Amino acid sequence: MRISIKVGLLFAALWIVIKLSMFGFGMLDSQIPGTLTNIFCLLAAISVGLFMSKLRREEKGSALTDIKEGMSAGLPYTLIVSIFIYFFYGSIDAQFTEHKISERLAGIEKTIEIPGKWEKFKREHTDFETYSKVQYMKEEKEKIEAANSPKAIFVMSLLGGLMLGTFYSILVTAIFRKIVFR
Repeated sequence: MRISIKVGLLFAALWIVIKLSMFGFGMLDSQIPGTLTNIFCLLAAISVGLFMSKLRREEKGSALTDIKEGMSAGLPYTLIVSIFIYFFYGSIDAQFTEHKISERLAGIEKTIEIPGKWEKFKREHTDFETYSKVQYMKEEKEKIEAANSPKAIFVMSLLGGLMLGTFYSILVTAIFRKIVFR
């Protein structure tokens, strides 16, 4: 197995330990710190994986080879983390999803309960002019549940990780070629 893949798997395991530690210590809303840690670990996996592979490689290689090597660290990282996120929000911390749904519904309900706000909203959004507040809240609840389901979070994590991994691979390759390995 290539060193970059091993590094990607190592950083994925590190992030999983961090996420489980945040959950274990009772951080109820660990989504933002968990996401920022996830982004940092992805960058570190790509950087360390590319650095280690460049040190082991004897020939210089092209920039595309370096980008490919960086992505070979980012891809297993993204896959493992996304699968873990699916199981984490589906089984381990299922209350988080319910909490987010109720929090967003409460915000919407609070907004439309302001006198005159509902009528103004219906005038501005003609699609909802025949809706009652109950119908609107029911439809919003369905949308929020669909967007916050473990499957949706998995897909967003996977797509975001792949896009960010590609960007980071290009960025780290450029930095390494211009500054580090001159």
